[in-house]
Amino acid sequence: MLTILTTIKAFHKVQEAILAVERLDELVTVAKETGTYKDLKILIIDEEEITIPLDWYDLEPPYVFPKIPFTRENLLALVYYKLGNHQTAFEFVSEESMLYHHLLIATHLHFGYEISTNMIDFCYNTSAHNCAILNYYGNTENLLEYSELKELFSKALAQADNDEIKVFTAKHYLNLLLDLQELELAKQFAEEQHKIALSDNAKNAMKTHLAGILMAQLQVPYSSRKLDEVHELQLESITHFEEKGLNVQAGMLLVDAAEVANFKEDFIASKELINRAIQYFKKEDIPEFLGEAGYKKAILLYTWSKNGSPQYYKAAINAFQDVLKVFKRDTHPQKFADVHHNLALIYSEIPVGSDEKPMWTAFCASSFKEVLAFYTKDEHPYEYAMASHNYATALMHFPPAKIHNNLEKAAGLFNEALEIRTANDYPFERTLTLLNQLELGWLTHNEDSSEEVKKYTEMRSKAQEVKNLIKDENLISQAEDHLKELEKVKSLI
Repeated sequence: MLTILTTIKAFHKVQEAILAVERLDELVTVAKETGTYKDLKILIIDEEEITIPLDWYDLEPPYVFPKIPFTRENLLALVYYKLGNHQTAFEFVSEESMLYHHLLIATHLHFGYEISTNMIDFCYNTSAHNCAILNYYGNTENLLEYSELKELFSKALAQADNDEIKVFTAKHYLNLLLDLQELELAKQFAEEQHKIALSDNAKNAMKTHLAGILMAQLQVPYSSRKLDEVHELQLESITHFEEKGLNVQAGMLLVDAAEVANFKEDFIASKELINRAIQYFKKEDIPEFLGEAGYKKAILLYTWSKNGSPQYYKAAINAFQDVLKVFKRDTHPQKFADVHHNLALIYSEIPVGSDEKPMWTAFCASSFKEVLAFYTKDEHPYEYAMASHNYATALMHFPPAKIHNNLEKAAGLFNEALEIRTANDYPFERTLTLLNQLELGWLTHNEDSSEEVKKYTEMRSKAQEVKNLIKDENLISQAEDHLKELEKVKSLI
């Protein structure tokens, strides 16, 4: 839907133009400027000009249109553009018209069509903002370096006609700074722009950006003050989006807010926030976002399970199973593998009775096979090593199998992981694998005395390697405990 706000003098002329096209009035509301409106897509018209307001909610490309002379043809072209019927929009303007070029470029941006040199030249001569936007978001032949993009945005900010347009340009410049991970610069810039923002839309845009920047800057151990600062900004922006009926934007921010609430250990609030996000994505029928939100919910439940709330294990399993309805093996193979990796870990950790253990270990093995089917050694070595390590760790606690030896299989998987987790590339990850290998060494039996000597030598070597690999006092202490136990059995070998 589209609302046209107009003056009393232009009202009848605008209404006649809309009524002249069959059933167009069903999609367009013509209202006097003094009236109220709910639509986010708006045109403002007086006797002489059409003003196209800035789109603060990314419903259209962030292209800034100049004021357009008010004619019936220009009005209908912009109406159809705003309604998303781009093809019909061009039926009302000729190629000689300035509006034609603006619509053509905005349409190419919208659909990701190639941006020609002529289009870039047109924007260079008409709008520094549009020139920066075209080179940053557009499908251009010659991609600019980040330094060149920053120069274009700096020029656009300096040449902005007013503070509202300046903050609008800043909104997209901040996206560039976030891409570059220049978080401190982005934070300072967002705070500066928030001070000059006039409209509620502009203020909310800066608040939303600032919340995202501050969240990206969070580090363990989390500061309560910083968590509260981020969360307050998030909740204010969520309220703004909800009041505008922007469910998708609210939902995306709700996902982040749920994560921050989890950092604050406010589990009830975290669960409520993520559930609201899921409801919004269901309502808007966006499977990708629904899957991502469901994945975050499942991760939260799994985290709570591991931190003193085992009652959430089965809820986490159900949440991950729901995610698999969206992220299927054939459509989202990597997400499918990641979900199964988490499921495998849950199946190996969930506290159950001895009579149920074989069932859960079977689930665990099945999920790990799905993980290793995608994260292969050649294509995804790091993830392959992580999955191999985790599978081996789980096998150490499996009940005895009839067909194969779980401990032997675990030993093989640990060795696979160590081939990738070298001392130079992944010292921390290698340390974890070595320590788990040491634990496995105490569980396995030796065939004869020569095997005992061999294993003793290998275990001692691994423990010594750990001490030389890292500086983590806790991990070094674990290695020293193994060395002490090895000294005790040395006399028996």
